[in-house]
Amino acid sequence: MSVATAACDARRARPYERPAAPAVDPAERAADELRDRLVGLDAEGCADAGGALVRAHPDRGRLRAWWIACVAAAGRHAEAEAQVAAWLSERPDDPHAELARVLAWIGESPLLEPQALLRSAALLERLPERDDAVRARAWALMALRAGDLRAFVAAEPGAPAVARVTALLLAARGKPSRLPEALAVAHAVPEDDPEFAAVAELMARRLPELERPVEALAWAEAGLRRAPQAPGLLRQRWTLQAGQAKADPEAVVEDIEATRQAFADRPAVLLAAAESLRALGQAGRAGPIEAAILAGFPDSPEAEAVLYRRLEPARGAAASADPDALSLRRTMLAAYLARPQHHSLWRRENAARWQFEAVVADPTAEAGAIVAAVEEMMAHRRWLLDSSIEAARALVERTKEFERAEALAQAGQAGAEAFAAAWSAVGSTTAEMVRRDYALVTQTILGGLYLKTGRIEEASAALGRAEALAVTPYGELQLYLAELARRRGDDAAADTYLAEGTGLPGDQGERCRRALEDAYRRRTGGLRGFSAHLEGLLAADRARRKAEVLAGWTADARALPDFRLARANGDGELTLSSLRGRIVVLHFWFNTCTGCLQELPAFAEFAAAHAGEPDVAVVSLHFGGTASEVAAWTRERGIGFEVLMDPGYSGRVGVDSFPTTWFLDQDGRLRFAPPTRLVRHLREEFDWRLEALRGRAGPRVPGGAVAG
Repeated sequence: MSVATAACDARRARPYERPAAPAVDPAERAADELRDRLVGLDAEGCADAGGALVRAHPDRGRLRAWWIACVAAAGRHAEAEAQVAAWLSERPDDPHAELARVLAWIGESPLLEPQALLRSAALLERLPERDDAVRARAWALMALRAGDLRAFVAAEPGAPAVARVTALLLAARGKPSRLPEALAVAHAVPEDDPEFAAVAELMARRLPELERPVEALAWAEAGLRRAPQAPGLLRQRWTLQAGQAKADPEAVVEDIEATRQAFADRPAVLLAAAESLRALGQAGRAGPIEAAILAGFPDSPEAEAVLYRRLEPARGAAASADPDALSLRRTMLAAYLARPQHHSLWRRENAARWQFEAVVADPTAEAGAIVAAVEEMMAHRRWLLDSSIEAARALVERTKEFERAEALAQAGQAGAEAFAAAWSAVGSTTAEMVRRDYALVTQTILGGLYLKTGRIEEASAALGRAEALAVTPYGELQLYLAELARRRGDDAAADTYLAEGTGLPGDQGERCRRALEDAYRRRTGGLRGFSAHLEGLLAADRARRKAEVLAGWTADARALPDFRLARANGDGELTLSSLRGRIVVLHFWFNTCTGCLQELPAFAEFAAAHAGEPDVAVVSLHFGGTASEVAAWTRERGIGFEVLMDPGYSGRVGVDSFPTTWFLDQDGRLRFAPPTRLVRHLREEFDWRLEALRGRAGPRVPGGAVAG
């Protein structure tokens, strides 16, 4: 008994001591808090709270980086960028400064910052906090290279849920069987997780594309329970409510009004309400909300957005020559540019460009006004590549500032080269097309400048380079080439250049026709016989073009590799080998390609003309995108030709620019592979190739043979 008592007494003499909890770094906890608020779609609150936290811990890089990210996400892009620039100037090798640079970029003109992809990839190696690096990389891919997300999230188990769901939803567009997996991953995110709001916004935005609007609305509602002030979720809810089959527009308006009153101190919510009302056709109700933003939050990003929106619809006024309208527009733009603080450098750059356009559109504007508008535009130029080129053109045509014009044109071309190189470095397939387009315009302007200043040999060299790049007539170039030919005494060549330009649309064609009429009148004293003269020039041009087209026949043609591609309309798959025995026209394109869209009406007409012919198959391969999106897009526009979804076949066979159209003979051999270009006489030139294929069928490739 005494032994037992002694033992109990001994235990009481040494009471249990709880191990000390590990020390919590307040700066790290603050950084986590800011990150969670940003992920949870509370950028405004995050930015407001972050300033005090950073002042309390001024030397903590991770905290500072996430605060800068919040500032940028709240629309204060210029402030965020200035913070990053100052930081990198002080500590250029600080990985947290690089994190801030990547995070600050997101949301401000992302399509023009390919360097963000390279920088976000570098963070994976440099940043001590792996979770932060993975999140920054995922966000960059979501904005710029969503197609790479699937591989990234597979390699990174810690990738944020919003990135994993994005990858699965993108896969589900082309393969609906992947949708349940995407839904499962999304539903696995707890509602009390900060990331739930971001996932909910994603689902609300993407599910309607997969024809699930009811579920999308449910996600928007769930997300708003977690983040009731999130502007993106609010916009989605109101859009989805209005799109319901039996929607009551007034009920949606009442919901918007109730939300506006509940968050009257949140300008981002007020702006979302105003924009949604305008989208619903309720501009009269949006106006007072916008006025409240301007009165109550005059220096906010939202007030700036309201003023910018008021300027943007009037952009077309720059095309008018009405002096009063142009004067009013210039006054409004000058007031916008004179604001003491600009949050969006992208908007400021656009406003300066619009002001320049308004000055140039005024035929009474004097040279000094043109020069001043050029310099103001260039002072704010950062992203708009063609600003330097347009400035050079205005100086050449309206002033005698030729030295400045030459410098601007050369700077514009250098900028385009750098832009194309940056995009090529991250795998862009259209960068070379951009480079060529800008080089064409720049060399044309330089050629015109050299003509004006009597530098004939330099003009000849510049215009020769432009002509080599212009695979179809270009009005300004045709005029300068004609002038160069006349200065050399070759009136026939000059007339041919102008005749080629007369069929161009709009002002380009009219200018070429007027110049040709003037030349004919000088030689003959009038316009009698001009129509016959023009017809003769065009007939000669047609004969020349036909000879050039048929010269593209490839005698030792290769057979293309087979493909098995899904039809965009969901009607099964098509193989190239199944088209043996028919002439095949393969059209490579995508529906956000400017050149493809310009060519589309003529190509659709060509395809429709041959749709019922048993010996011809016109097939288009749409690069990228999803089947549901492409099918909806083509259906809305009444496009009837066959559209296949191309996940990479075009790159495998060497197509690196768009639009491209190839012509295969009955054995699948590539007989005509014309260079990528916009074809002015598309149907005529394509028909010449079909005639050649019908009349020049060569030795047959054995059935089923496929070239490697």
